[in-house]
Amino acid sequence: MPIRSLIFVLALASLVGCVQRQTMYHWGNYDAALYRHYQNPAEREAWIAALRTTILAAEERGARVGPGLYAEYGYVLLEEGSTKEAVAYFEKEKAGWPESAVLMEKMIRNAGQRPVRPATATGAATQVEGTGRATRAEDSP
Repeated sequence: MPIRSLIFVLALASLVGCVQRQTMYHWGNYDAALYRHYQNPAEREAWIAALRTTILAAEERGARVGPGLYAEYGYVLLEEGSTKEAVAYFEKEKAGWPESAVLMEKMIRNAGQRPVRPATATGAATQVEGTGRATRAEDSP
């Protein structure tokens, strides 16, 4: 193979490597947000916002949401006490990923058995009087 052909093939290969690949699913910056959440769990709200943004961006583009993202966001909503919204995301996961049907049906059934929290328990951090420390509403006695 002449040297010119070799250089051309190498240049073409390097250009192909620089092209942004289209993936089968829209992940947004989910992996970086999850990594930051693991590194600093206190910044949970930023992770939840990134998860929500990833899902909304995929839906707006008509792209397929990555497997497990609907379920993960549904679980976050369930932890926050938003049972109806959580069930809606479990249903989306089940519809998008039929192999998750058994788990999602169990999550939906368990969500229905969860006690309903008062409307004030949003899961946001609140200041506990006299202690000088922040706690989540569900941590209070």
